[in-house]
Amino acid sequence: MNITLFNRLYWIRRFGKQRNVKGYLVSDYKDFGASLHIHVSGTDQMQPNPEGQRKMKRLEGHGMEKLVAADEKTNRKGDLLWYRGDWYECVSSMLYDHTILCHYNYQFVLVPHDASGSIDLEPPAGDPVLPNRDENDRGPEGDTDVPDTGEPETGGDEP
Repeated sequence: MNITLFNRLYWIRRFGKQRNVKGYLVSDYKDFGASLHIHVSGTDQMQPNPEGQRKMKRLEGHGMEKLVAADEKTNRKGDLLWYRGDWYECVSSMLYDHTILCHYNYQFVLVPHDASGSIDLEPPAGDPVLPNRDENDRGPEGDTDVPDTGEPETGGDEP
């Protein structure tokens, strides 16, 4: 059971299994909507690089959707979250089931704009919808997680 009072619909990009094509690792992806509560992490971390230090922007959130976290051992890309015009990669997705309000807690890091494989970082098209619905089926009145303001939901692009 998740308290969805603060949830919004966001785009999630999930990658399939990677395969080698002409010496490059590529993978297909699919975009889907998920109802999540996302907020900025308390602090940004500094990452030392040869060019100098870079701030790592982080997000935290929770929801009922099981997201795939990045895994270096298996060379698996984590799910990407589209938030305010940028992609954030899921680095942690843990189930908190020790109370009646069980849910997943997530941590995301900003994907650099100059990241390799940037073809996978194109913005999503349209507005996010829950996977079991299409764009024409928004459900009965009051059956959405986001109040209807008359403007289309943008998946976190607007403040």
